[in-house]
Amino acid sequence: MNKIPDSKHLFHRFCWGVLLLSVIFVMNLPGVTVGEDKPQRRDRVVPVEVFRAVTEDVVYVEQTTGSLYAETDVDVRSEVDGIVSKIFFEEGDEVEKGNLLITLDDKEYRYKKLENEGKVKKAEADLDLAKKTLTRMTQLYKEGVISGQDYDIAVSDVEVKEASLETVHATLSFSVKELEDTRILAPISGIVSKKFVDVGEYVTEGSTDMLNIVDVNPVKLEFTVPAKYFSYVKTDEEVSVSIEAYPDEEFSGTIYYINPKIPIETRRFQCYARIPNPDRKLSPGFFVLVTLSVATHPDAVVIPEEAVLSEEGVYYCFRVEEGRAIKADITPGIRLKGGMIEIKKGLQAGDSVVVRGQYVLSDGERVEAKPFKVAERE
Repeated sequence: MNKIPDSKHLFHRFCWGVLLLSVIFVMNLPGVTVGEDKPQRRDRVVPVEVFRAVTEDVVYVEQTTGSLYAETDVDVRSEVDGIVSKIFFEEGDEVEKGNLLITLDDKEYRYKKLENEGKVKKAEADLDLAKKTLTRMTQLYKEGVISGQDYDIAVSDVEVKEASLETVHATLSFSVKELEDTRILAPISGIVSKKFVDVGEYVTEGSTDMLNIVDVNPVKLEFTVPAKYFSYVKTDEEVSVSIEAYPDEEFSGTIYYINPKIPIETRRFQCYARIPNPDRKLSPGFFVLVTLSVATHPDAVVIPEEAVLSEEGVYYCFRVEEGRAIKADITPGIRLKGGMIEIKKGLQAGDSVVVRGQYVLSDGERVEAKPFKVAERE
């Protein structure tokens, strides 16, 4: 006798039957096929803006720091001993070469000069007398009245008196100079930066600093540059200088000397420049930022910097060819003013480079390009 299925089994069979009939119905609907690929979606067209790569001479610049020094910095000392009697300047005064700055008490030196003038007159008189005597002795010698020995004595006396006169003349010249040296004159034109003595002080020859004068027009600039640029930096080259004290100004100078010795410790060579300073704005001791050109790349390819993309350290951009975006690996150079950048490798002048829309592009994707307008470069 057959077993009658219970209600639970009947329900399961019913559900499976309904599912099978549904699948058969769907498979027979129009337009539904089995085992065929879905149709490819149409290529999208991405709107982009492009820039034609241009060429220009790209100047490589190096920025470094430097310090300013006075063109000339002189400590003025006396060449004679003496007491300061008058001072004719104040600190900060501008002086010209030859200006009278200080006088010393000159009584002692005036006396020496007068004394030596007297000695010169006496020596001149002695020589005159000796010459007259020689004239008489010469005649007597010719007449045979005196011996040769007496004549030689007269000749020798003239020679002695001439030497004596030369000596006292030299002594007089020295005393005249000593008297002149009691008047301390400015050895250079410049500004009195410091006064070291006051009236009544005793100064010693060659050892007492009396004042300091600095010439700050022009000022000297000292800075260093990496050794790799040694062949590029030349004398007479211009440098620009910016200073924290004048943030809105830029000063220009000219290199006048390059030290040929490069220290092993730093691998940087020293350069020296002069900066005109007619307004005395620049002072010795200023710390400055120096900018100078170290190389020029003629006809370098240049594009807007925003066109440059990078991925895992590799730089690239999209170049438009025949309506499609082509990915191009590039080697960037230096950044330029106005948001431009040099491209050393990977592009040629005239290449159309995507500047707007590049972030959503894929290699080979279709694009609709229009020109990109570059803002006026500073």
